[in-house]
Amino acid sequence: MTFVLLFFTGITPKLNSYVGATIYLIIGFASLVISLYLAGKKFLLGISFIAFIFSLLIICFTIFIYFLPEAGMPPEIPLFE
Repeated sequence: MTFVLLFFTGITPKLNSYVGATIYLIIGFASLVISLYLAGKKFLLGISFIAFIFSLLIICFTIFIYFLPEAGMPPEIPLFE
């Protein structure tokens, strides 16, 4: 829910790129760990699976937006210079 609120309210473009990427990656990895923990406990497997998929999408989206070049433009956060 935090990811959706940050994404749609327009707070992220006002932040530094490094801060935005860090926040999104923390949200994605925390969601991933929690969903794996709940799946291991056999607690609401359907919801755990949906949360796992959503967290993977958040992580992939963050990598795509911040770390990959697009249409000849350099990435927002260059990993290799």
